[in-house]
Amino acid sequence: MQPLRISEEELRALVVDQLEVVDKVEFERARKMAARVRIPLERAVVERGRLPIGFVLTHIAEAWGVGFVDLKVSDVKLEALQIVPEEYARRNLLLPFDLKDDELHVAMWDPRDRRVIDEIARTSRRKVVSFLAPESSIQRGQLLYRSHLRAMLERADVEETLRVTQTEGAAAGGTGSGSDLLTRILEYAAVARASDVHIEPYELEILVRYRVDGTLREVLSLPPTAHQSLVARIKVLSQLRIDERRAPQDGRFEVDLGGYKVDLRVSTMPTLWGEKVVMRVLSRENIVIDLEDLGLAARDYGIVLRNVLRPFGMILITGPTGSGKTTSLYAMLVRLGIERQNVVNISTIEDPIEYNLPRISQVAVNPGSGLEFASGLRALLRQDPDIIMVGEIRDRETVDIAVRAALVGRLLISTLHTNDSVGVIPRLLDMGVEPFLVASTLALVVAQRLVRRICMTCRESTTPDRSILDTLQGRDDFDRTIEVLRGEGVLGATDDPLASIRLFRGRGCAQCNGSGFRGRVGAFELFEIDDRIRTMIMERRDATTIRAEAITRGMKTMFQDGLAKALLGETTLEEVFRVAL
Repeated sequence: MQPLRISEEELRALVVDQLEVVDKVEFERARKMAARVRIPLERAVVERGRLPIGFVLTHIAEAWGVGFVDLKVSDVKLEALQIVPEEYARRNLLLPFDLKDDELHVAMWDPRDRRVIDEIARTSRRKVVSFLAPESSIQRGQLLYRSHLRAMLERADVEETLRVTQTEGAAAGGTGSGSDLLTRILEYAAVARASDVHIEPYELEILVRYRVDGTLREVLSLPPTAHQSLVARIKVLSQLRIDERRAPQDGRFEVDLGGYKVDLRVSTMPTLWGEKVVMRVLSRENIVIDLEDLGLAARDYGIVLRNVLRPFGMILITGPTGSGKTTSLYAMLVRLGIERQNVVNISTIEDPIEYNLPRISQVAVNPGSGLEFASGLRALLRQDPDIIMVGEIRDRETVDIAVRAALVGRLLISTLHTNDSVGVIPRLLDMGVEPFLVASTLALVVAQRLVRRICMTCRESTTPDRSILDTLQGRDDFDRTIEVLRGEGVLGATDDPLASIRLFRGRGCAQCNGSGFRGRVGAFELFEIDDRIRTMIMERRDATTIRAEAITRGMKTMFQDGLAKALLGETTLEEVFRVAL
């Protein structure tokens, strides 16, 4: 992270006096830390105060009288990009991203540099409007200077797969070509903010698909001749066995894409036509996510915050792979650090460490050296922890240690695979945990799924289809759902609650690649354990009975939370039906 051109006095006035998010003592410690380890002062303030970097940059931009933009690939217009040469943009850490009449919008790490602004204005003969942007988003956007990458993005906009010719495929067998092809694939993953890359071999082609906002998108079609060199290159970087093609392998590597660094978790699997490779893309950025960014309703946010601030107990997050569980775990840890004013020892054991969190001890599982979740958790208990995060509870030994840790004055946060929030109870009992231990330690279960968010640029209201309304009214929990939505102010108190209902959709535009969606938001179900539920657990009541009691006592179901988001225009009803029953 390059230093931001903000003086110590300016930063102190902003975060200490104006925003009051860091006190004078902590700011002085951050100043000494910055000098000691030779990092920018704003980074030290962010890390010691556990503040979201976007939050700090937004207020710095406001104080400077400029705009703030966290660039996405769809924000960058080609006509603007062509105005400033790549070499100049990289040297000055900036990116032109929009052109409106005679105004050129430029994202800059230093939006107050008059020399650079005047140079761009003179050479482009346009008025330059500067924006403060995160360094990482500028570096990611600078990858768009590469023409082949723009071609891939343009075809993805119209959902057309880019087919590489046989000539290019033959060249892929040459020296270094596997490296070039992999770089090309990863560059697209970076600018499209893909979470996963799938390389799938078939008889007549090698298909490259990217998971963006939870859905797979076909982008590249390669000839079969490109497969061997591409997979070999990935295996070399991941330190996997090149000669082993009949057994699955797992590895990891990191790559520098023109200054923008990403980690990749690699999994190979033998198939009929060769090895399939899936790479999970993990950004190297230090992210700080706040609970407020997750999409929790006001009441749910209060429930989560109340339980996160408990001195002991167990909080579990449940959901399928890719439902945002890890993001929620990190958000809880960040809030804990902020609320407890850095006086607690927070430790994690993860597989793998997906994001680096400031001032938190993070341990990666390493089966090769005997460091599993159970053994790592047992070792962490000897490290005087106040708060422990376990990436996933997978087996009897891990859950036994976790429960006993939560029983003796520690807060433990982890994930567990179940279908809904109440399903955690029979799952824990099935794993051998005694009912009295479950009742004594379990404080909150958060079940979650991700739904695609409607693009705000092209969002429009639409009249719901009668069949959809009939499906809603036919649900067993319809009356309870209407009661919940009225309680949250989402629906009015009319005789026919669905008479004036409005739903929304995305029409499709350049900002969302014609899909109508841009980004994702969580749908949640919060199961808080109270005295009545504890009694039912001790009595070994079945999950259906406990769930009915929890709903009677005010638990909002995931479907109700998703429906509220659909009525507020955040997502579509189809998305809600897709993830919630």
